[in-house]
Order: sequence, then C-alpha cells, then structure tokens
Amino acid sequence: MPLALLADLAQILAEVFLEPDADLKEGLGQLLASGPGPSLASPLARMVEHTLPAQDQPVEYARLFHHAKDTDTIHLFESVQARGHHMAPEVLEPLKAIYDEADISIQEDLAVPPDHLGLELACLSYLLGQVIEGDLAERTLFVELARRLLREHLRPFVAAVAEQLPQVQAHPYYQAAGELAGALLPETEKALAEF
Repeated sequence: MPLALLADLAQILAEVFLEPDADLKEGLGQLLASGPGPSLASPLARMVEHTLPAQDQPVEYARLFHHAKDTDTIHLFESVQARGHHMAPEVLEPLKAIYDEADISIQEDLAVPPDHLGLELACLSYLLGQVIEGDLAERTLFVELARRLLREHLRPFVAAVAEQLPQVQAHPYYQAAGELAGALLPETEKALAEF
C-alpha cells in the first residue's frame, strides 16, 4: 500500500474527528477511487455512502463526542481514554516528545489538547509525509517516530474509540470512520516495515 495514500487517509480522518462540519465527501470519494486495499475500501465506501447532510453532521458529532443525552460520551482525548481524565502527564509527555522530535509545534491558541485523536492522526499524516518527501538523512527518524506514535498512542486509542462507537448507536458515517482508522493502523505499520 503506498505510504502517500496512507498519509492522505490519516489526514482526512484527522479532519473527520477534528472538524464537526467538515465537508469531506469529495475527498473521501477520491481516496476510494485511488484503489485502497479491501480492508480500507470497505469502511471508506461506507463513509462515502453515509455522508451526513451539512446540517446534521455537527449535531451527530456533538451527540457522540461532546454531550450525549441518552448514551455515554465518546472522548476523543487519549488521556481520558487511557487514564480517565484530561491532560494526564503520563500520556502527554511521551506524545509531546514525539511532536518535539518531529519538530511539530502545536499552536498555542489551539483550543484542543495535543492528545486529541484528530491531532494524533494529523501528526501521523505529517510523519508519513516526511518519510516520503523529507530529507533522506532523517527518514529513519521519521519512520521510528511514526512507529512509536502507532504503537504507544494510536493503536490503543483508536481501538477504544472504535469499540465505543457501536455502543452509542453512532451514525454509520462515524462508525465507518472508526473502522477505517482501525484498518489504517496495521496497513501503515506494514508499509513502514519496508523502510
């Protein structure tokens, strides 16, 4: 699987989980048309098929990830998923170490903590982009940083979120997004093993 396609998938998933009103149907369709393998194509096709109308998507996003009425809220922060509270140092410090080594600076005015699922997926996309197009002398560093991010952060985090989505009767669009994120990680690990 081409690393560039995996980077693009990570970036679009970052937008799914960060931007409640992002209109991603065209981008998702282009990724589907680019011929990802079957493990990625199935959830990607479901996301395209079940794209929410513009007025409904932010409502469903808020129901799932901010303030659910009749179900549990799914927290998109690794600290909450791993430790039960925001800004857990044992999660943030190793994550910030990856950001620092990759020379990624989180905007000071960003209202989202660095352990948000969307930011971690955006970081993965950036790291994969550096593996593909960055300085050859630093390729090994970016491959290792991507592996660390996958192993120590995204694997358990995405698994927790993907498991919770069906329990709260998530709209098929978000359920498929969770499945796509879950399928993206092992495909990315396989692709990185070739470097």
